Amino acid sequence: MKMKLMADDKGLMCPNCSGVDFVQTGTMQDGSLTCKDCNQSYLIKNEVPSLINVKSENYKSKKEITDFWKHLYHAAYKDHENFDDRDIYIDRLKNLEELFQHREHLAITEMPIEDIEEKKVLEIGCGAGAHSSLFSLKGAKMTALDITLDRAHSASTKLNLLDTSGNSFSVHGDAEKLPFQENYFDIVYSNGVLHHTHDTEKAISEVFRVLRPGGRAVIMLYSKHSFLYWVNLFLLRGVLMGGIFRDKKWLGRSTEWMSEDKQEVYNPETKVYSQKRLRFMFNKFDDVKIRKVGFIFEQIPLIGKYIGKLCGMVTGYNESGILIYDKPWRNETKLELILSRYIGFANNISAIKR
Repeated sequence: MKMKLMADDKGLMCPNCSGVDFVQTGTMQDGSLTCKDCNQSYLIKNEVPSLINVKSENYKSKKEITDFWKHLYHAAYKDHENFDDRDIYIDRLKNLEELFQHREHLAITEMPIEDIEEKKVLEIGCGAGAHSSLFSLKGAKMTALDITLDRAHSASTKLNLLDTSGNSFSVHGDAEKLPFQENYFDIVYSNGVLHHTHDTEKAISEVFRVLRPGGRAVIMLYSKHSFLYWVNLFLLRGVLMGGIFRDKKWLGRSTEWMSEDKQEVYNPETKVYSQKRLRFMFNKFDDVKIRKVGFIFEQIPLIGKYIGKLCGMVTGYNESGILIYDKPWRNETKLELILSRYIGFANNISAIKR
């Protein structure tokens, strides 16, 4: 049975030998792709090819990363993951776009969202698939990649609900060895993901490799010079609570868990960057632009959550925040948006491949 995920259509590449010719067996639900050059086989389950090199030297070390994100995915999204009504999901995505517009989010401001129809777009770290779904709704030919198989399956289900043509699909893969051919994508998008990889600079070089000349990288990486890092993370969790003295992975253990469930698995990897460092990391790109965002009153220790609740009575909440934040998201005040430009936790990066 011919799949809509055939390698010659989707720019797939063997992560073991970089071969680009595959033989497909089985079906979209239960099959495999085998590289003609090295004879390495990759399973396909529920329309998602698992293109990860299990023989690589760092495969075992990445299990800690995938275990954390798998647990977080099930803890944060388990109660609102089932979408079987296309119209309802589209309404949710339209509301999500409004939320992004209000927040001056990467997905709206740096991403040329009104000009992505028919563009080949890769999202690295698609999570449960909300961002990829929004871009697919705008007409992009989406490829959604995640290192966690459960999250790749979730994204695939949503993309299939929106796009029955086969232009959009999901892949289980590794940002440090993207299973795609060189010069293939028009846009590579990644929101708050690559600072969780072991080798972020290698992942950025992979972004450069798979972009076509003139293609755009749209990436968010955490900001070192931010209120959240210096006050909440470094001072409170790192110094006063002793994390920095007990564990070299203290920053990872201090970030990302957003479920009310008891945390039993901890994030092993989080990094923060100055804009100077980012410009060095993106030195192969042209027209590198960096914009700081991401401050909310809830980041203020002790009293922040109460200030946020008071503000929410005025600004209101967007219910579609549940798609990515596990809860309705409070619309930020103008003051927060202004302060974000100076003390926000997110560096939004836009860069063009030479």
